[in-house]
Amino acid sequence: MAMDPEELVTLTDHGTMKLRSAVVRAMILPAKERKRAKIVREGEPAILIFKQIRNLGAKWDERRGSSPRGNRQQRRFRSRGNGRKSRSIAR
Repeated sequence: MAMDPEELVTLTDHGTMKLRSAVVRAMILPAKERKRAKIVREGEPAILIFKQIRNLGAKWDERRGSSPRGNRQQRRFRSRGNGRKSRSIAR
């Protein structure tokens, strides 16, 4: 299923947006909403249910060969033992 991430689609209950944005938004929905998520598009298949959306997102991540954060630095929070947290940047 080769799809253009820039294609305009409709994510049910969320409006019209690019396919890439619709996939990302569907993935971050609460579990109950995620089960009902559908993407409606002009091409075939015309309707993507959540299982297909999840597979498409995983395929794009795999092709990119990186984490969803890309090349951004990850931040970790470590407890100092007194209830406060300090930030350290992983390199």
